[in-house]
Amino acid sequence: MDSLTFLDKIINESFIREPYAKKSWWATDLNSCLRGAFYRRKGLPPTSVIPPDRMGIMEVGKIVETWIVDKVKNSGKLVAEQLRIEAPEYEASGKVDLIIDEGGHPVLYEIKSTNSFSFKYKLKTKAPQPQHKLQMLFYVWRLRNHGHADLPEVDFSNLEGRLIYVSRDDLGRLIIPVNYSEEAVKPIVDQLEILNSSWSKDELPPLPDPVVFDEDKGKWTVNFVCDFCSHHELCAGRDWRARAEQQVKELNAALEKL
Repeated sequence: MDSLTFLDKIINESFIREPYAKKSWWATDLNSCLRGAFYRRKGLPPTSVIPPDRMGIMEVGKIVETWIVDKVKNSGKLVAEQLRIEAPEYEASGKVDLIIDEGGHPVLYEIKSTNSFSFKYKLKTKAPQPQHKLQMLFYVWRLRNHGHADLPEVDFSNLEGRLIYVSRDDLGRLIIPVNYSEEAVKPIVDQLEILNSSWSKDELPPLPDPVVFDEDKGKWTVNFVCDFCSHHELCAGRDWRARAEQQVKELNAALEKL
C-alpha cells in the first residue's frame, strides 16, 4: 500500500462517528428535517453515509472556528467560547461559538465556513441561511431572558447576535447581524413543540415536502431540508431524490409556459 493511500485511510477512518442517542434536541436541529432530528435523538444509524469530502468540510469548519477564537483571545476581548445554552422546558440545548466584549457590551457570534460560490452569493444577498438564523436566535433568546449561571456578571438583556461567514478559499469574512424579536423566536418554539409532542407520543414528526419554491430564484427546487437529512430514505425511499428532481423539472417547465 502506497503512503498516500495509507494516509487517506488514516484520515477517513478518523471521520467515523458511531450513532448515539441524544439527551436533548440541539439548536442545530432547528429548520432541519424534524424527522431526521427525531431519528438522531433515537440514535438510529443514518441511511446515507456521509462521504469523506463532506466530513472534511466539517473538519475545516472546526479549524476556521479555532482560528477566529484564537484571534479574539489574543485581543483580550473574549467573554466566552463554546458556552452551553440550555432550554430545559423544551428539552433543547446548544453551544455558542463565541461571545466578544465590544465596548462593554457582549456580542454573540456564530461562525460558519462556506465555499467560495456560496460566500459570493451571501455577499450579494446579505442574507443568512435560515437554519443558521434560527440557531443564532435560539442562543440570543435564552441568554436575553435567562442570562447564564457561569457568567452572572454579564448583562445579556440587550445581547446582539451576528453570523460570520468565512470563505474556505481565502478566509474572507462577511458579518450579518440577526435582529432579535419575540416574533422571530416563534418558529423556534413551534418547532420544539412539534418535536416534543412527537417524542412524548413516540410518533414521527410530519414529513417535509421534497420540492419547494425558491422565491429568490423564482423557480422550484429540491428541498434542502430533505437533501441534508441523512435519514431521509427511511421515510421517502431510496429513489426519493430522482423523483423530486423529476417533479422540479415538470413544475419549472410549467412555469416557463405561463
